[in-house]
Amino acid sequence: MRLLRRLVTLAWVLALLVTGCALYLFNPTEVALDLVWVQLPAVSIAVLVLGALFIGLVTGSVLTALTSIWPSNARKSD
Repeated sequence: MRLLRRLVTLAWVLALLVTGCALYLFNPTEVALDLVWVQLPAVSIAVLVLGALFIGLVTGSVLTALTSIWPSNARKSD
């Protein structure tokens, strides 16, 4: 079962890498991202997508770690 989980994870990682490389190679269009407080300089769409993916991964990991560490308020039955 552990081997199957690792193979599925490897397949996901490879699929994401191939998609990122294809986006980077076949779409050289640069886009300027205008946020409410900050305007980022023109960069490739692939850089923006990878940045959003990284921010999502970090945020999800931090929230998962916090919820696993945070004490539960549920009453335990005796």
